[in-house]
Amino acid sequence: MEQASPPLAADGAELARTAPVSASSDPAVEAGQRRYERGPLWAVVLPPVAALVAFLWGVTTPSFWRDEAATISAVQRPYPDLLSMLGHVDAVHGLYYSIMWPLVHLFGPTEFVLRLPSVLAGAVTAAVLAAVGRRLISPWAGLAAGLGYVLLPVTSRYAQEGRPYGMVIMLATISTYLLVRLVQAAPEDKRRWLIRYGVGLTVLGIMNIFGLLMIPAHAITLAVHYRRRLRDPQVRRLALGWLLTAVVAVAVASPILVFAWKEQAQIAWLAVNTSSSGPMTVVTLPGSVLVSAAAVVVVAIALVLSLDATRDRRRAAWPAMLAEVSLPWLIGPPAILFAASVVKPVYTSRYILMCIPALALIIGAAVAALGKYIGPIAAVIILLAGISTQTVVRMPYGHYDNIRALDHIVAARQRPGDVVLYANPNAETFGAAYSYGLGTLPNIELKRGKIPSGTLAGTSVSLPVLRSRLRQVSRVWLVEINKYVAQPQILGLNGLPEGYAVRGLPLRLVHVWHERGDWLLLYQRV
Repeated sequence: MEQASPPLAADGAELARTAPVSASSDPAVEAGQRRYERGPLWAVVLPPVAALVAFLWGVTTPSFWRDEAATISAVQRPYPDLLSMLGHVDAVHGLYYSIMWPLVHLFGPTEFVLRLPSVLAGAVTAAVLAAVGRRLISPWAGLAAGLGYVLLPVTSRYAQEGRPYGMVIMLATISTYLLVRLVQAAPEDKRRWLIRYGVGLTVLGIMNIFGLLMIPAHAITLAVHYRRRLRDPQVRRLALGWLLTAVVAVAVASPILVFAWKEQAQIAWLAVNTSSSGPMTVVTLPGSVLVSAAAVVVVAIALVLSLDATRDRRRAAWPAMLAEVSLPWLIGPPAILFAASVVKPVYTSRYILMCIPALALIIGAAVAALGKYIGPIAAVIILLAGISTQTVVRMPYGHYDNIRALDHIVAARQRPGDVVLYANPNAETFGAAYSYGLGTLPNIELKRGKIPSGTLAGTSVSLPVLRSRLRQVSRVWLVEINKYVAQPQILGLNGLPEGYAVRGLPLRLVHVWHERGDWLLLYQRV
């Protein structure tokens, strides 16, 4: 294993172009550090190939869940109607929906079609993350980081989902890679890399506004890296150029920020939800508490060994890299969201998934620092810690909801005149997931259809009108999600109950089916 370069050190080609070194050049250049080494071709190719294989494994087995049903509901409509919808709901996902719209219309809304873009994004993330590790430490640290990303169960979970999070993770990783290249670049090349970085950051912000949380993380990286050279004219020009680039990225994404503010009622449920928005979600984010514990142990051992810098200079280099790149990336976005949530709840674990590559980078650095014998053993420990979760996320209920099972139940037992009622507004798109079952039943709560109303599932009548309608039906299928309530209540977007659905009506409960996070209740007229 070759000796590592210090954090953010310039690569060999740039060292050659900038020699002899001036007094204002990068300290890494002055130190005459090693040339950049890509490593063997197989080590470059292995992370994306392993990611592709892992993420395709069981990709069609999990049922669509509520968020994927929302994607299908959005993109199945004509494109002008999709644009109209974005003015009312889900503007933050506009770019993602625009990417998915032609795919769904060409190939249909199957599990494979809806999830394939996220699978490919996951493979690209592994490749780019490995490239970051190679440039910051060594080819072997890059290889370990790329494979470490694949080992974490959370990456499989969101690489197999028809939502934008896989692409957000990819773009956050690409923007970090471009930042590293910007810092490493020779003076005459910095403008080129600054432009590339700006494009990457802008696309990230458009894909998801929470991706802009990478800006303060990158600001810390630059500040730490250049903390002793603030009077250097080159550093000051770079800092100014970076600041202007960040401002432009925010400005371009600002229309989406405006729409998101107008549509903030969509995340009102965060105020009453703790399963995906509580502090414990940070601990379980890699996939489980066991996976997190295994990663912490591996990194801690590597850190302890790294204190003996005389044993191996490679081990002495990677903690500094963590301080400059990985730690701001890993800690910054969740810290900002938690702080903002003191005023208004805006945190959920899905909004900080872009921090996962930072953890994988830390793990890769640790594995490489542990050497060619202990390092692979450490990686296997993390793999074993997550194997049960890896299996679970590939089960039919692996995405929490099992809409497919509900649809099979309804399809086998429905009768003419049956209707459906969704007690929770987050379940109203269930009918869009599959072409049989729930989607064939009239929604008795519907006031205006999804296309005329420019919404994901349409608008609803008031509770008194709904109860009046229910008095006229012979059978109703009622869907409850997240918890079973013996006397079902209609919930609002804020997750709070608005009133009882069937209590006091001439309807009796004849059967209850439970599919993990979903309950299907069948009521019949007495």
